[in-house]
Amino acid sequence: MRRVFLALLSVGSLAAAPLSPLTPIRLRSGTNVVPNIAGDGQAGSISLDWRENGNAWSYDIFTVRVAGSIATIEGADQLSDRPHTGEDMITSVRFARGFYRAKQTTFVLISDRDIVDSVPAPASTRIRVFALVKNVDGLGTPYEFAKVKEFRGSRLYCNADMALKTEIGFPLAGTYRGPRTIDGC
Repeated sequence: MRRVFLALLSVGSLAAAPLSPLTPIRLRSGTNVVPNIAGDGQAGSISLDWRENGNAWSYDIFTVRVAGSIATIEGADQLSDRPHTGEDMITSVRFARGFYRAKQTTFVLISDRDIVDSVPAPASTRIRVFALVKNVDGLGTPYEFAKVKEFRGSRLYCNADMALKTEIGFPLAGTYRGPRTIDGC
């Protein structure tokens, strides 16, 4: 797999803040085993399921498990994307491996377009990066995704996947269906 150096741009600044070299995790439908998923030797998995709605509003559902327990992200047990037609992805959810606090772990990258008038129209995009860590508080699930970075994209985007590529250099998924322009429009 290709390694990508993730450099996040702060809003209003061109100064890059290095996070970690990240390696994308390519997921297949069903359960995807991830050895040492949180960097502490525990086995884990990422489940990818499809919710069919019979229209343009179907979506993927992601569940992350560590040692048999579901890891949470901002209190939620699952993540979902919003591909709409695929050409105008509203919310993109991507997984990667990298180092956080000197441990190799799993990251989730979420790019979310703020739709105002219409889905295909260019929109402001929020990008968030989370690292899978052991919950040290003792309350809640044993593992959770801790927010590492959050920022707004430097331009308007028509595809949330392209925002991840343009803003932080994360490679497009092999299933990418949008225009191959800098903003996905």
